Amino acid sequence: MQTRCAVVSLATLSLVAAGCWRSAEAKLQFENQTTAAHSARWSPGSALLADGTSLRIKLLNVSITEDVDPVTLDNVGVTSNIWVNPECGGDVSSCDVAGMDPSSTHHITQFFDFAQPTEAVNAALNAQHAKIDPGTYRYARITFCRAVGGQNVASSPTLMWKAPGMPGELAFTSGDCGRTSQPFATPMQIEVGDTVQVTLGYDLDEAIVVGAPDRTSRASLEGHVEADGTPHFYRACFDIDPTTRACMDFPDFAPSATKG
Repeated sequence: MQTRCAVVSLATLSLVAAGCWRSAEAKLQFENQTTAAHSARWSPGSALLADGTSLRIKLLNVSITEDVDPVTLDNVGVTSNIWVNPECGGDVSSCDVAGMDPSSTHHITQFFDFAQPTEAVNAALNAQHAKIDPGTYRYARITFCRAVGGQNVASSPTLMWKAPGMPGELAFTSGDCGRTSQPFATPMQIEVGDTVQVTLGYDLDEAIVVGAPDRTSRASLEGHVEADGTPHFYRACFDIDPTTRACMDFPDFAPSATKG
């Protein structure tokens, strides 16, 4: 991907280069739009929503970018980090989940809990204002690991999940290292001196789904299909009983921004 200061691959996401002058600021927040996130039954310290849903992911960083190449999926144009996991020690280029990049010196060990009400999610995020480059931004990108050329498979789980009806959380190890948000409804134009708050909304009801098993695939649910009619393949599934299957995917993120 390309910034005004350096050209690097999407895998490295090393956006802070020596001499790179940033003259605007952005602060990240999440918005948990899942229905069960608003229940009074949730209690601090719990990884479960009121209905039993859980989704905890090892999270490296969040960035905003001018555009995304539809073929290579590399960032195109101005790109800026707006949040970096404190476990990275301020250097995303040397940070990864264990087992992916042998040269990394910092490893993410903690799971970020997305199955909390919005207030608790943002308290855990503890985001600060980040210096960014002026420019026009169209997407946010969420990074779970760094897939460097010839990378290995992560040596420990990268996420934990649970759906209503499951007896407990399941560990999952994914080599999928990122998620591109939906586009901003209107491209975010940042000028020198601007301060902007970027909000990423998500709905776990769309990411963790319970339904009837698709008998043609162990990774699909009956009636959950792609645009061409073929079954949608989830990242992981668990058969609760012979007639009920729970499946998990990464959530979609819908971005919005406010200045001031």
